[in-house]
Amino acid sequence: MSYFSDKDKESKLPKVFVRSILLYKDLNFSVGKQVVDGVEFPETIVIGGLEYILVNWGEHEISYLKAEAMDKPVYTLIYRTVRVVNGMYLYCYSLETEIFETEEAAQAKADELNNM
Repeated sequence: MSYFSDKDKESKLPKVFVRSILLYKDLNFSVGKQVVDGVEFPETIVIGGLEYILVNWGEHEISYLKAEAMDKPVYTLIYRTVRVVNGMYLYCYSLETEIFETEEAAQAKADELNNM
């Protein structure tokens, strides 16, 4: 949360921030067997010589992450809400979380959204 009592300062606040996440420290992140609509997906797959691990971050779809990236940070976006409580502008995570492999990619998306 950020506090700004002057309304002119609100326009200077970014609409979107980039957040670094270590997935294995996130409570919503899980690795391992997943069954969707009665179909069990393999825990690891190899594509182009790279190993990918079946992961889930509270989503309702199947996702794989490069095995070598499991202990590296990934990036997501935090959005400013229009809600103001006692002069505080609140930021929250999107319900449709988008994960970026690099900070540069996440920042490019944030910049695009901030300039809209």
